[in-house]
Amino acid sequence: MPTYTVDCNAGEKIQDRIAIAEPGDTILVSGNCSENVAVPVETARITIDGQGKTVITAPPKGDGFFVRGREITIKGFTITGGRDGIHLSGSASGASANIVENTIRKPGRHGIHLDHTSVGRIAGNLIEDAHACGIDVAEMSVARIGYLLRPMGHGPNTIRNAGQHGISVNRQSSARVVGNTIENNKGSGVFVTRNSQADVFGNAISGNAGNGITASHNSGINMTNEDKLFELGPNRTEAKNAGFGFSGSVGGYVDGPIGTLVGVKGARELDGTCIDKLTP
Repeated sequence: MPTYTVDCNAGEKIQDRIAIAEPGDTILVSGNCSENVAVPVETARITIDGQGKTVITAPPKGDGFFVRGREITIKGFTITGGRDGIHLSGSASGASANIVENTIRKPGRHGIHLDHTSVGRIAGNLIEDAHACGIDVAEMSVARIGYLLRPMGHGPNTIRNAGQHGISVNRQSSARVVGNTIENNKGSGVFVTRNSQADVFGNAISGNAGNGITASHNSGINMTNEDKLFELGPNRTEAKNAGFGFSGSVGGYVDGPIGTLVGVKGARELDGTCIDKLTP
């Protein structure tokens, strides 16, 4: 299985190597790149590796990486600028990717965005200063945030200083949010809405300008570590969120231990339409 190299400092382009990559190939990238990288729908099972030393400064017209292919691995990049740092957009065959050990700073919209039935496994990343959400999971997409498939293990993300929510799960999507640090975002740490569901446990959710966790519009949160894949306790707050620890409204529900989740306004707020199964 070939390994290709790309030296952006020598004027080479990641896109040119993607065009010839076959399943199982690896593209090793180095240097400072100025590129909007697109992974087309026909591309499958390739690894694009920045080796922990490659910087992509994405032009504002597009995303750092726009992925429509299947089982793509993107790892070891620092990505700045662009619209979304990494954007997965599904197709008839479904876009899917492992997004591992990247730093994503100051994208014009979301740090990582999934839409149209995409699947993302997101681990070991630092996502900061996104204009909108750190991670946005939308339109019937699925995300594992904080770990990859076993036995590949657990890799918490740090998501901070987003202009909206740290993590948003919306429009019939689902996520497992495990062991991450989610702090100092302008909205809620985790926001689940519009007929969506999330398992959220073992995270440090602190200092957010909204609630620690919000569930609304027929969406729900499970805070129980049911399958015991990870030796993690409940969610915790180390610096109070500005709203509540947990807030539920418009048919939301919550089940499991609240841990030390708390906000300036208290630990919980649920309106009369919500199902409250929180435990200490």
